Amino acid sequence: MVESKSASTPYSAQTGATFWFTGLSGAGKSTLSEYVKNYLDTALGDDKKVFILDGDIIRTGLNKGLGFSAEDRAENIRRISEVSKLFCMSGAIVFVAFISPYSKDRDFAKNLHKDAGLKFFECHISASLEVCEGRDVKGLYKKARAGIIPNFTGVSDPYQEPENCELNINTGEIPIEGCKNIVVNHMVKEGVIRDNSQPRVVESLIDSNEAKIAEAAGLPKLMINDMQVELVQTIGEGWAFPLKGFMNELELVESLQMKTVSDAQGKRHMLSVPITQDISTELKNALTGCKAVALCNAKINGGKPIAVIRNPVFFANRKEEICARAFGCFSTNHPMANNITNQHDWLISGEMDFLCKVMWNDGMDKYRLTPKEIKEAIEAKQADACYAFQVRNPLHNGHCLLLKDTRVQLQKQGYKNPVLLLHPLGGWCKDDDVPLKERMDQHQALIDNGTLPAENIILAVWPSPMYYGGPTEVLWHASSRVGCGITHFITGRDPAGVKHPEKPVDLYDPWHGQKLLVHNKAMLNGVDVVPFKVAAYNKKNAAMEFFNPQAANAKDFEFISGSRMRQMAKDGVNPPSGFMSQKGWEVLAAYYKNL
Repeated sequence: MVESKSASTPYSAQTGATFWFTGLSGAGKSTLSEYVKNYLDTALGDDKKVFILDGDIIRTGLNKGLGFSAEDRAENIRRISEVSKLFCMSGAIVFVAFISPYSKDRDFAKNLHKDAGLKFFECHISASLEVCEGRDVKGLYKKARAGIIPNFTGVSDPYQEPENCELNINTGEIPIEGCKNIVVNHMVKEGVIRDNSQPRVVESLIDSNEAKIAEAAGLPKLMINDMQVELVQTIGEGWAFPLKGFMNELELVESLQMKTVSDAQGKRHMLSVPITQDISTELKNALTGCKAVALCNAKINGGKPIAVIRNPVFFANRKEEICARAFGCFSTNHPMANNITNQHDWLISGEMDFLCKVMWNDGMDKYRLTPKEIKEAIEAKQADACYAFQVRNPLHNGHCLLLKDTRVQLQKQGYKNPVLLLHPLGGWCKDDDVPLKERMDQHQALIDNGTLPAENIILAVWPSPMYYGGPTEVLWHASSRVGCGITHFITGRDPAGVKHPEKPVDLYDPWHGQKLLVHNKAMLNGVDVVPFKVAAYNKKNAAMEFFNPQAANAKDFEFISGSRMRQMAKDGVNPPSGFMSQKGWEVLAAYYKNL
């Protein structure tokens, strides 16, 4: 069949199909049909592609005059089966919302489609009788209980539940958005519609070409510090897509002003942080006219070149503008602004060759997976969804609660095996942050002792340095991971914030990062954003639980800060029971005690 729209829409219709929604009155058949249709009208870019055949409406027209006896119910279903078949043959996607209580009548509809070579999916909208009767917006159950309405399904007439239905959706337990996702995911799986936003997997830019490596050995050298090596690694492995080298002047301006960088075809991609290489005036003058310069660091690759910048171009390092745009301030008390302030006065860019995979030889290289390697790990676990969690701190039981709950919520949406990409930041952090090794040891301890299930987790390191850029950096954390095949990204409260460098207040609103990312998720290549649930320590239950400030028990909760954890560790005191896994705490306590 002809597709409904091009890949400019999230989905394209591929073939006709009938989705037969059966269930008790009040189960939500019509409500779910309307909700999914409204979504698909926009997602397909065509409001004529999905058609609803609703039992209540059909009985006022085509099936007017039919009652609720077994014979009339069978004729009711026969007629609507033939109608849905005709729609399906025309290429339409049909939602049939009928109680259809008898198995033999539903089997008739199924076989009618099957014999014609058409797709048919029986969907049990399985809210319980108690839930349906509790909804009873039309008062039908009340009348049936009073004997006013005879032969009422679930009260005075039986409902035969499907035994082998394709979908079982309990609207009494699953929010309507989750119910919609179950239907849409099934449509994609069965080829009824096509997802035009399949996860992107970015290839590495590293090319260990022997001729280029030999050439680089004889080029002028630019010695770069560890943080710049982290940026070389970030670009070279593909985490900064669509960059193919350090930002040139136009890319930097676009990133600062628009939070995007355009690719060679002019398509804009979210990229919100400055990724640049500085150079001194003296070296700039010396390299003017050179065709290439090699980038080196004494600790990496034996001091040999790790990358080459060809046809170098130089432009002013406008430090104040960069900091003001990226961080909303220009103060050396801001950790990354201080780094930029101490840079040289010029920036260098050009075509880049990445000569080797950066190896730090710190025991953490086994965790530094490329986007392609992470995608392969997702496939090895036979996952149908992957939710990523960016973290730069140790994990307490509140984090673990969130991560486990996210898997459960995704399963309720119809995913069979969602896995977690636990992806801590591995680059430069300010001095009072816990170093990478100790964080990774703590994360691994939680996996090893079963606090987090190993079979559902990919633990890897993301090479970028930390910018402490608030909402600007939240966009970077999400957009960078899009290229490794994730389907969901968790974002929470104040994930990249710091205190104001000059005043005793927060520099950024703690929720703006989450709000901005949700608002811009259309730029994440189909990756969905999962808002972070806030957890705190329930003193009464001695456990980390989701916190609701409006709840009656809100007074029972307390937030345990990092500074308090540090002090407890230094004093040799364990945290409250239930706050953190003991094995994880032991790793953290040993670090803090040795400070």
